Amino acid sequence: MDHLSKAQLATLRAKLEAEAAELNRRLTSDAVELSETPTAEPGDIEDAAAEEAARYRSNQLLARDRARLAEVEAALERIDHGSYGICEDSDEEIPYRRLELEPTTRFTVEAQAQHEGAAGVVDTHGNEPIGY
Repeated sequence: MDHLSKAQLATLRAKLEAEAAELNRRLTSDAVELSETPTAEPGDIEDAAAEEAARYRSNQLLARDRARLAEVEAALERIDHGSYGICEDSDEEIPYRRLELEPTTRFTVEAQAQHEGAAGVVDTHGNEPIGY
């Protein structure tokens, strides 16, 4: 973490803490809203189907937000333990610009590309520059 100044680290921490607060607010609000959603009257098939689709979508959004919150909290833990900004694969320093764009990242661009290649993710843009 020596490659990051105290000011850079403070900026990234603030960004992560703000995102965590927003995710917690949204998760609380969405969970309350989901629990208060009335159920369709028996026999109304279209309303029941629409309600089920809305519930499914809400549950998917909740799951996505929970997963993102876990990533944010893990990044904050890495800051606390002094391992933030170091690639988990190569132990190389992750450039500040990359961390600024995605403060939860755990990998350098090269290591991330290897993970995506192993997962079968295809880069449809070929050799276009990625900007960081």
